[in-house]
Amino acid sequence: MENNDRKHGNHELCVSCREKGSLTGIEKVISSCETSLNLVTSCGNLVIGGEKLKIIKFNAGDGTLEFEGNVSSLKYSGAKQPLIKRIFK
Repeated sequence: MENNDRKHGNHELCVSCREKGSLTGIEKVISSCETSLNLVTSCGNLVIGGEKLKIIKFNAGDGTLEFEGNVSSLKYSGAKQPLIKRIFK
């Protein structure tokens, strides 16, 4: 999915043994706690669920993020359409 309007361009996600991960294309960290990381990526919103999750390194300048913990789920979601567009589909 390519969108030239996005701040950090391409998005990649790499998870190693469900214990460590690295991402590119991160535009914003919405929230971070031991059970979830809520992120905005160049491909939509991403929620990483698990246990003992923590961000090791985040560079807002180049949109990279590294984390560790026990990953149990990855869920992407796009931005919601305006109400008018949803009503008149």
